Amino acid sequence: MKKSKLILKIMYTFCTIIVINSCTKHFEDLNTDPNAFNTIAPENLFAGSVKSTLDLVGGTMNDQMFMMYASYYGGKGGQFSNFFYTENALDTWWRQFYVDCIKNNQEIIDKFEGNPDYQNRVLIAKIWKSYQYSILVSTFGGVPFEEASKGLNATNYSTEEEIYIAILDLLKDAGEKLDTNGDQLLPDPIFNGNIDLWIKFANSLRLKIALRISEGFPALAQQHGTDVMRNENTLISSNSENVTMKWGTEQQNWSYNYNRYVFVEPQLDILPNINFHYMLNLKTYSDPRLFVIAEPSNNPIDIVDEVYKSGSTAEKIRVRYKLPYFGRLLGGNGIIDGWNLDQNLNILNGVANQRFCRPKKEFFMTQDMSFNIITNAEMNFIKAEANLKGWGGTKTAEQYYYQGIDASFQQYGVAGSSQYKQKDGIRWGSNSQGDRDLFGIQTSGISADPLDKIVRQRWLASFNQGHDIWCLQKRTRLLPIIAHFNPDGSTGLDWSEIPERMVYPPLSESGFNNAGYVAASARLANGNTLTSPLQMNKAYIPINYPSLIPQINQDFATNFYGPSEDDLIAAGISYTKL
Repeated sequence: MKKSKLILKIMYTFCTIIVINSCTKHFEDLNTDPNAFNTIAPENLFAGSVKSTLDLVGGTMNDQMFMMYASYYGGKGGQFSNFFYTENALDTWWRQFYVDCIKNNQEIIDKFEGNPDYQNRVLIAKIWKSYQYSILVSTFGGVPFEEASKGLNATNYSTEEEIYIAILDLLKDAGEKLDTNGDQLLPDPIFNGNIDLWIKFANSLRLKIALRISEGFPALAQQHGTDVMRNENTLISSNSENVTMKWGTEQQNWSYNYNRYVFVEPQLDILPNINFHYMLNLKTYSDPRLFVIAEPSNNPIDIVDEVYKSGSTAEKIRVRYKLPYFGRLLGGNGIIDGWNLDQNLNILNGVANQRFCRPKKEFFMTQDMSFNIITNAEMNFIKAEANLKGWGGTKTAEQYYYQGIDASFQQYGVAGSSQYKQKDGIRWGSNSQGDRDLFGIQTSGISADPLDKIVRQRWLASFNQGHDIWCLQKRTRLLPIIAHFNPDGSTGLDWSEIPERMVYPPLSESGFNNAGYVAASARLANGNTLTSPLQMNKAYIPINYPSLIPQINQDFATNFYGPSEDDLIAAGISYTKL
């Protein structure tokens, strides 16, 4: 045991030195002696914690797991693509979270708490600690908390409720005590030393977490939600206040996506594809964000469409053209054997990965790409839902909702939000039938229910925030997310929408912390499995997909560019008349 602890201590020191020396470009001017661990300034420790958190939450975990669970990706090469997991990956992520992310940040609190010269920096560390644990607890459930901050050999797992109480209190305390005239965190990779923005982050994150737990812990959620909404001026209110983490342009600071998909392995067959149902919702409402988020395929799928002849509203012609913006289903061709459908009629049958569209390189594949923690658009949708819950607000839910759409369009640099907001289904109080998917069992229709609209728009606006939207779906069950058609049999998911949680890593926890691991697993309804719901999750009523009687929808791509030949010409689409 002593030998194991020594090895862990050595590993931690080594990892700390590496992390501190691989910060984003915001920290390149730090002058740190890596051999003088006891004299490391809070700025250096914070730099390591932010970079490590970014690499996990915005990098490996997002790409390999969260983006599938949020129905942003529709399949890709690599792990987790069939909702399975590997113990080695989980073990690595778990250890990185506790050793590289949490431990570095906790050092700031342990070393400097109580020193008035460091009050703001300690409070900022507590905000960051709350963010880190908000990811862990909503991914795994109850996890080691206070004891884990001292090292990996924790014996107790705190419950979900205990952790949420603690981090919400930390955020409330930080929001109230941060002093704009006090000490600054400089260099600051997130807000460049702006304490006002740290106050807004603390309060905005508190409201976001309160809403996330409103299904499982309604009283706790309402307590903090109403408290925050009483001081709305302390929340994010413009795109300039978006909370983002950013990678750098030096090689050691490149983004995970750039390293993975551009520099190391630029093969087309492993690039992630955008999810079919996400694309369907953008396409149905002629959403201009589609062309900013999605990269057209280099080898598009051919479709046959029936459109009105040029200059006519009565006579139709059949045309063939390529559809460069086409999303992919989770699970290959999307057909269950028991459906007995003719594969010859399935446009997706045998289609290679590279024929589907992918995330836009300029946004999601650059060296120094940004990752959003909270945006102004998201905050408006959160406030809209909070208002629906009776938590207060200076505006109506409808006003927040429209502000969220406007902010999202501005964030992506596209025009047309006024026209978009007038479309059936998008317009407050209206509904839309939408378009059917390939098998006619899911649509992009939106009901008149306000919550349906808010949740749908938050999903559309938050591309790449995989963890947030996975949590949103687990809490609301309102997104048009269809089952994975080829889940890995070993997971026990069968025909579930999405995993309810991620499992505790058996390799590290059963070996280093078996007592805590066994006790925490026993508290879960189905044990340490993907199907054990967290307390924050809304009850899931499964759909018996194999029992459905779908029909292949041959016209689901119809009118992608418009209903007429003139629309194709206007869009610059080359086509052949049949």
